[in-house]
Amino acid sequence: MKIIPLINEITNIFNETFNKNLTSLNLESKIRNVGDAFTLKLYESFLNYIDEKFKNSKERKKRYYIKETRKRTLITSIGCIVVNSTSYVDKNSKERFVLLREILHLKPYQRLTNEAEYQLIKYAMDENMSQSARHALRNTVISRSTVSKKLAKLDDGINEVITRCETQPDILYIEMDEIHANLQHGGNKICPCAIVHEGYEEAFVKRKKLKNIHYFASSKLNYEQLWEVIFDYVNKRYDIDKFKVIFVSGDGAPGIKNYTNCFPNAKSVLDPFRYIKKHLKYIFKEDIDLRNIADEYVRNDRINDFKELVGYQIKLYPDQEKYMKEHMNYIINNLEGIKNQNDPLYKCHCSMEGHVNQGFARYITSSPYGFSERGLENKLKLLVYHANKHDLTIEDYYNLKYGNNSYEDINIKMNQLTHIKYDQNLSSNHSLEYKINTKLPILDSASDNNRLKELTSMRQEIYVI
Repeated sequence: MKIIPLINEITNIFNETFNKNLTSLNLESKIRNVGDAFTLKLYESFLNYIDEKFKNSKERKKRYYIKETRKRTLITSIGCIVVNSTSYVDKNSKERFVLLREILHLKPYQRLTNEAEYQLIKYAMDENMSQSARHALRNTVISRSTVSKKLAKLDDGINEVITRCETQPDILYIEMDEIHANLQHGGNKICPCAIVHEGYEEAFVKRKKLKNIHYFASSKLNYEQLWEVIFDYVNKRYDIDKFKVIFVSGDGAPGIKNYTNCFPNAKSVLDPFRYIKKHLKYIFKEDIDLRNIADEYVRNDRINDFKELVGYQIKLYPDQEKYMKEHMNYIINNLEGIKNQNDPLYKCHCSMEGHVNQGFARYITSSPYGFSERGLENKLKLLVYHANKHDLTIEDYYNLKYGNNSYEDINIKMNQLTHIKYDQNLSSNHSLEYKINTKLPILDSASDNNRLKELTSMRQEIYVI
């Protein structure tokens, strides 16, 4: 690949850009634009060089006939490029062969390169798909539906490495909740999610942080199946038999309490915030004294007294009888979880609501768009990777798209096709030194202009002895 003509072209672009309307306000943007232009030209030149080199190679002439060469527009992670793409016909099998597709591992009508798709998916781990469509690719905006389609095609997964815990904790906390997602063709999907952690890193600080937290979520698995996944993680990371206690906390939903097959000795804890704010407060409103009396009845198994107290409230609010009884029954059905809130070993209150909102709900529940079922599962999968601090690599993306260990096979094939020496010989009429001539920026004040000329002029250092 002859680099000199490319540098000459970029030099011309530089001079043309900087000789028109240059000011201190647009200086940085002009430098950025010239840099982007150079990057795109370099990419185009490289692919065109590979195409031409293969076309004239002895290996090609032995095996392939030339069918046609046409221009191909590709959307890359750094912008749109137009390159030459030559197609061939195998002399023996008569099969079609396109070098550009093989090098970039593209499907016949694929316009987005795999690197561009990777950047879209990686950006979607931090933001929603609309933001990814607008900001993931440089100098290029695509549609949100394109990101959704690419996301839905990720069939496989990443094998996360679970390291054995060096110091076995005495207490393990498992918190579980659910996410609600809208589907494209109507309906709502309930997706169970959970976190596993070892309590607070430092209990004495005001802004507490959970220790060794690990996230789980899925739209394909039900509660029982997710419990199996959680058990597999806990079993690989810890010695389950050495825990003093495992606390399972949540809002008391039946699926959350379905942990006994995996963790038969665990203790259920009803989320204290939900218990007070959602259930007791609905029944007893702002009457704190009645709430405290009701709480004492519940914790001391005085269920009949608790029911009488609720009956008193129903007389005051007869139109809310149905809902008050529902909240009353919910509390009665979670007596064990309420009592375990006061367990002396339970030192880390359930914070699942905040983690669900921060890690999942703001991308899933709050989305005004509907998900396809595969797209929803893949989005949750990426959010779990991100929450677990897994930095998605290009290798991970290829494995997600094409299956495990596919990146190594693809990489070997690409290396074989692109094993070509670059032509870097300089012609006699070119110099290694390139001078780019442009005018200095014109600033607003005369003093600023004089200062700029002073800074850029040749000066002789004066030393005082």
